[in-house]
Amino acid sequence: MTGNARSNRREDLLAAAAACFVETGIRKTTMEDVAHAAGAGKATLYRYFANKDALIDALLEREGQRFRRRLQRGVEQADSVLAGLQDAFVIGIRFFTEHPVLGRGRDEDPALLLERITAYRGPLVDAGIDWFARQIVAGQQAGQIRTDVDPRVAAEVLMRLVLSYFTFPPMVLRPDDDDQIHQLAREIVGRGLGVARA
Repeated sequence: MTGNARSNRREDLLAAAAACFVETGIRKTTMEDVAHAAGAGKATLYRYFANKDALIDALLEREGQRFRRRLQRGVEQADSVLAGLQDAFVIGIRFFTEHPVLGRGRDEDPALLLERITAYRGPLVDAGIDWFARQIVAGQQAGQIRTDVDPRVAAEVLMRLVLSYFTFPPMVLRPDDDDQIHQLAREIVGRGLGVARA
């Protein structure tokens, strides 16, 4: 089997796992369920993932990569580094609050998934902090973000805020309200990190 075929097969198995997790629940889904949904034998599934924990970890790793790509697309469509960072902050909140697998895991069985999602150096948090930190450095170099800000500290604060909308139910500010969430981004990112203009 070629590298591309192996990569595609692995992706098919992860996609099947995601669908099963949403439909059946993460804890109730078995490796047999995933193999059946992917049209594969159990032996094939176990060649890629030693057990269900390894499958969950691989899925979160894939979602960390998707998260990074989603943030990057937000920046590429903005007219400045700071505006892109604001947009990415909103995208980050929406990624977590609208994600079907992550939301199912949070609502159904927090102990199984939340620790993996929110853990420091976990694939999702790691992807977010690294990406936000690099973008903050780019904004500092462009003269749009304050140079007295430590990029990794600011990136961690942004990730903590993003995750707070995922782990706690909406209160006053609602992530599905465009006006509210963009206003939050302007206050936190634009005013908090941006260079004051005369």
